[in-house]
Amino acid sequence: MAKVTLRNSFLQIYKETTDYSYQNFGRLCVQRFDESLQAIINRLCKHPLSSPREPLLKRFHRPYHSAIIKENWKIIYRYDEANDLVIFVDLWDMRRSPRYLIRQFKRKL
Repeated sequence: MAKVTLRNSFLQIYKETTDYSYQNFGRLCVQRFDESLQAIINRLCKHPLSSPREPLLKRFHRPYHSAIIKENWKIIYRYDEANDLVIFVDLWDMRRSPRYLIRQFKRKL
């Protein structure tokens, strides 16, 4: 079973997202978001390559995968086979422009 680690860039966006959701939509919204995230983590622990490769990031030197959480969010992660480690790199709001997302992603690497 693979282990999951969360990078600081992912944690920062996750905290901002849940704080905003809590203030504007309430505790139940954040609870459902957390449950969806936990379900994805459980799935990726068992099957790390079950999500497709992210087509917007195919030019990068490492293969990045994406998993959709709720309708508007996408988790960007990579799988380190040597260490059996799933690394959550970024959390994307899919309502944004793809060019903006790639530009922000490059800054985080």
